[in-house]
Amino acid sequence: MYHAGPLLAGWRWRKLRYISKRETCRAQRPKPLSCPDATRRTALLLDLAGLLREGLRLAPRCCGALLLAAFAVLSAPAPLSAQETSGTVIVLFDSSGSMWGNLPGGGGTKFEVAHSALANSLPDVTGGIRSGLMVFGPGCGRVTLASPPDLRDGAATVAPLQSLNPKSKGPVTAALVQSVDLLEAGQPAALLLVADGPDNCGQDLCAVAEQIAGERAGLKIHTIGLGLDQANPGLACASELTNGQYFSAPTAQDAETAIASAVNLALADLQVRETPKIASKPKQAGRRAIQIDPKGQPHLVLEAVLGKDGEAVEKPVRWQVYKSLGEPDAEVLPILDILEPRFAVPMAAGDYYIVAALGRAKFRTEIKVAEAGASSVKAVFDAGAVKLSVGTGQVPQQANGEPAASAATLITVRKAEDKSGEPPLIVSPYPEGELFLPAGRYEIVAESGLLNVKRVVDVAAGTRQDISFPLSVGELVLSADAPIEGVQSEDLEFIVSVDDPNRPGGRRRVARSVALNPSFGLPAATYYVEARSGLASVSDRVALGAGKRIEKSLSLDVARLEVETNAPPGRNARPQPIVYKLYQLDPLRAITRSSTRSPRFIVAPGRYRIVAEIGSRNVKAAEDIELVQGESRKVSLGVLAGDVRLNVTDQNGSAIGGQFWEVIDASGTVVWRTQLRSPQGLLAPGRYSVRCETRKGPVEGTFEVAAGEAKSVEFRVQ
Repeated sequence: MYHAGPLLAGWRWRKLRYISKRETCRAQRPKPLSCPDATRRTALLLDLAGLLREGLRLAPRCCGALLLAAFAVLSAPAPLSAQETSGTVIVLFDSSGSMWGNLPGGGGTKFEVAHSALANSLPDVTGGIRSGLMVFGPGCGRVTLASPPDLRDGAATVAPLQSLNPKSKGPVTAALVQSVDLLEAGQPAALLLVADGPDNCGQDLCAVAEQIAGERAGLKIHTIGLGLDQANPGLACASELTNGQYFSAPTAQDAETAIASAVNLALADLQVRETPKIASKPKQAGRRAIQIDPKGQPHLVLEAVLGKDGEAVEKPVRWQVYKSLGEPDAEVLPILDILEPRFAVPMAAGDYYIVAALGRAKFRTEIKVAEAGASSVKAVFDAGAVKLSVGTGQVPQQANGEPAASAATLITVRKAEDKSGEPPLIVSPYPEGELFLPAGRYEIVAESGLLNVKRVVDVAAGTRQDISFPLSVGELVLSADAPIEGVQSEDLEFIVSVDDPNRPGGRRRVARSVALNPSFGLPAATYYVEARSGLASVSDRVALGAGKRIEKSLSLDVARLEVETNAPPGRNARPQPIVYKLYQLDPLRAITRSSTRSPRFIVAPGRYRIVAEIGSRNVKAAEDIELVQGESRKVSLGVLAGDVRLNVTDQNGSAIGGQFWEVIDASGTVVWRTQLRSPQGLLAPGRYSVRCETRKGPVEGTFEVAAGEAKSVEFRVQ
């Protein structure tokens, strides 16, 4: 778990440093002007008290009143001056990449809306409040004190946000710790946290907030969650643990209200009577215009319309901005790549190239960003919008009268005049949606199973049109049952096919599924349905009408066979590889095989032969069985084999290298070839002859092995 102690170490040190400063000032009474104001007034009062005593002794009537009046003046609270403040407010501002997103109901990005609201809400210099700005991000290692706490107008404090370029991650926790480090101990203060999400840099914001609450009593953190319609636990805990307030701001209007309310609360914490300035903004109908100060920092403003003098585009547009005079080369990367309907971004003066994409429509232009104010680009897309809807005609009904699931649909769009066989422009699995297409003629096809509907559509720039594709289909729902529990879930497969004389077997597969209860949307026709589980299958025929729902259950006639062997492991205790082969009898036909140690076969009732081949030589076990419907049988095959090790030595009993062995059974078949010096393995019981080629000449011999026997056979070169 993350511990907040190390991060707060700097704050604790600063607190001790300020205590030391006050002690120093007490010791420097003869030089009160070098101390803080409160300490300076205390020193003057002590000096004045001494003068008062001396004056009363010398001239009690003439000097007493004057000295008492002076004493009262110095004792009265001093008015706020340019050097005296009533507290500190520090704004912690998010600079992560997500702050580029727009807030609903607003005409700017999240950080632009928040910047404007802060500039209008924070108090000016006459309020006697020191204000500061801490920006966290971009990246987990970056926290910037953009405006040190000082007595200034709030708009000047947040002015650095005009050049903000959010990206990467935002270290909320690190910013909180560094902000607390700026606050003087014992002085009233408040923090305003403006962010659109929790700490994504691996730090525990809640743990740090809890420690601050324990060590810095009275310091409240007020949080504004931009774009969040409810409190985020990882962000809201900073306010909850410090008795602050959390504000959700899902829209631009909510953000303005939340920031103004948070500033009011912060000033109330500091016991400031003056209400902060809040500029009233008339509500505008529709989308707000992007406003840039014509004398301010240069901005690039991008927005799009559909067709010349057409309506504004509300769908996301992909904007790519290149630092280039003219179209850049293909290998040049954009300096900005963002998906928004429109936005404004601070941009240095100079030449740029803009590429905008809306669906398949493209727009390209050059622009020179001026030295100040807004330089605007309006992307005019020579394109139209086509809204697609695919209906299934009569909606299939379930047995209880409820509508069934709609059929799966595929939408394909290509140029109508394209006869070259090029890939389509768009292939989409969504039956409904809005497409933006460059002006022209298009062929749009909606497919569902075997059924397809084609439309030729003329798209004009700036136009919108609705295209409907009625598909008359039915719904076929399949299931299977079996007399053996669990068989349905073992390799179950459903296949749907239709008659087709041009295909092998006279049928063509139109659908397939391995789900337990698949549903198929199909045009009206007669279908062959088949259910398979392992080696067993069952089929039937179904007539499906348009708008109908057919539920078909198929009964599988199956049996289950489980096989194991008692093959000896051999001298090295390593299990021998086994291959099982299953044959169907009457007539004999191999149907499947498995290398699993204990395989399980799902088969149709009948007569079978199961053969196990152990190792790489001639060790086998076999058994013939007959299975009836619903039977589940376990067969253990007895393996007869012996374990043999071969060696060859010279006359002195020393091992000889370079051997090549051949082991031949009684029928003359070579069952074992190897180049190992001392081979070892399983052999079926019987008599064997051996040939071994060595560097000192050939060796021949014979040996016998019985079932279950483990023996070593040694040959000697003469």
